[in-house]
Amino acid sequence: MRPYLDTARSYVWILVVVIGLTWGSGVAMAYLEYTTSFQADATVWTQRGLLRLQDDGRLVVSPEVAPPQDPSVATLMTPAAEQAGALGEMLQTRDFLREVASRASLSVPASPSDERKFLDDMSKRFKVEVLGTNLLRVSYRARDPRVGPAVVQAALALRKERSVEARLSALEAATGSYRSELALAQGQAAAAQAELAVFDEAHRPPFDAVELYEQGQLRAAVEDAKGRVTDLKARIERSSVMAGIVQTADSLDFRVVDEPVEDARPSGGTKPAAMIAGSAMAAGLALAALLVLGCTLLTSRVRAEAETLRPVPANLFAAPAPKSRETAPPERVMT
Repeated sequence: MRPYLDTARSYVWILVVVIGLTWGSGVAMAYLEYTTSFQADATVWTQRGLLRLQDDGRLVVSPEVAPPQDPSVATLMTPAAEQAGALGEMLQTRDFLREVASRASLSVPASPSDERKFLDDMSKRFKVEVLGTNLLRVSYRARDPRVGPAVVQAALALRKERSVEARLSALEAATGSYRSELALAQGQAAAAQAELAVFDEAHRPPFDAVELYEQGQLRAAVEDAKGRVTDLKARIERSSVMAGIVQTADSLDFRVVDEPVEDARPSGGTKPAAMIAGSAMAAGLALAALLVLGCTLLTSRVRAEAETLRPVPANLFAAPAPKSRETAPPERVMT
């Protein structure tokens, strides 16, 4: 740990410059994002569709709210969550976003790659929130305060048109099926009537028991065929009437309570700005740590190579000098 602290002290001004540049640019970008973000939102009250397709193929107005077919979904998913999920899926498709941009008078790039980036960024700026059982909020964050309300209104209007088109398509499919069944039923009725006419020409009263039974069967077949034809005609007439109230029913299922309004004050950019600033601070700290780590490792390697290449003193390998013999002083003779 000590070498890293020494390196940080040695390069403290470089680290200050690196962190300052990174944090400064991040704060500037965050401030720009916050001051140029204008969010427009609309509150929508919704419920599950009043128009539903019965098991026999009839599209009718139900007096009660029609629950989903899956019981688990019926207990877990509210009408607002169901509508929010459907709208969120629409906002993920480029065709829907391209139409919304066209209606809001937004210029879409001509290049396919630029168009994809533009639509992806546009999709990220949408936000669909569930506020309650029947309430949801649709918001869009734009650079211009006039663009947000136009985009939200265009998205809601296009969603309504797509929903009506889907219901009309289902209604037209059911009506086409009724017409096919009507043609078949009319043919069966004509055949049954012809068989009864042939029987009446071939048999004259009085009839025996077998002839009465056969005549009764033929008449019952004719009545059943005529009843089927009458029922199919009634269904076709009801379908034509239902086509006129589909749009009204969708307005009841999906009503905009609070329209988006233009606000000149910045809004909706707090979270993106905080993310930008936080990312810049984390990047600055990471860059400073990498710089300290790299300089420490480089300094350690250079020091190790210098220690290896430094010449060794010659006296380190010289043989020790022999010790000189000291002559003992002459003994003094005591006389």
